[in-house]
Amino acid sequence: MKTRFDTLENKNILIFSLIAVVVVFLIGNIVNQEEFFITEDRYMTDIFYIITPIVVIILGSILVLRYGIRGNHSVAWILFTLTFVCWFVGENTYSYDYEYDIENISTLTSDIFYIIGYPLFFSFTIFYLLPRKQIITKKIITISVLVSLLIVIPTLYFTFDIESEKLDGLTIFLYAIYPILDAIIIIPSIIATILFFRGQVNLLWTMILLGTILWVIADTSYLIFSVDDAYYPGHPLDILFSWAYILWAFGAYSHIKLYKKSESNLL
Repeated sequence: MKTRFDTLENKNILIFSLIAVVVVFLIGNIVNQEEFFITEDRYMTDIFYIITPIVVIILGSILVLRYGIRGNHSVAWILFTLTFVCWFVGENTYSYDYEYDIENISTLTSDIFYIIGYPLFFSFTIFYLLPRKQIITKKIITISVLVSLLIVIPTLYFTFDIESEKLDGLTIFLYAIYPILDAIIIIPSIIATILFFRGQVNLLWTMILLGTILWVIADTSYLIFSVDDAYYPGHPLDILFSWAYILWAFGAYSHIKLYKKSESNLL
């Protein structure tokens, strides 16, 4: 019996893409890429923060054009695309040598765009699931919320347990907001995945959930390594961020293929 992943077209390309990310990060760490920067504050492994979000934006834009601007799915794909536009800006305004200054808004640019992306992504999942609201039970919602709490509570505990002399209040606030946002966006992803295993949603949601889980793990790891000053360009945890973008891209791609098949069946 085939699983829905088995039916994913170009799954070999997906596997190759995931492996390619690991290889590039491995090379970057072996050659000490900080000595061979591409531009100021940009290194070999940062290429994934340019390519992968752009690919997702392009695929999202294709779906926007296919669905138009009317209906829940149309709004969902507009929000999906805007999410990755924001995160693309966030990725490419991020500085490894950041130092937050409330009086200098430019030091907060990347975080502003990252944070804006979260409610957009959450809204995307909500609008996509709206047509299925009648089959989403209270039990499914409760399970999803409990799982998200299991994610956010330990991370928040760690954040607020940081010695005050290590970080200022603004930095602690920004570090704390991400696990909260992570917990929020993973709730509808879990709901959709439960429906997926019931055969009520398509392969897109497996990719969405896996990408979101990797994103949440990477966010949490980034917090831990940053507090300990152990984060650096090309850190292995960045592999998870890159993988998340790739999975989201393939999720969108699988939906484009599904849309084409639906159109052909109508001919």
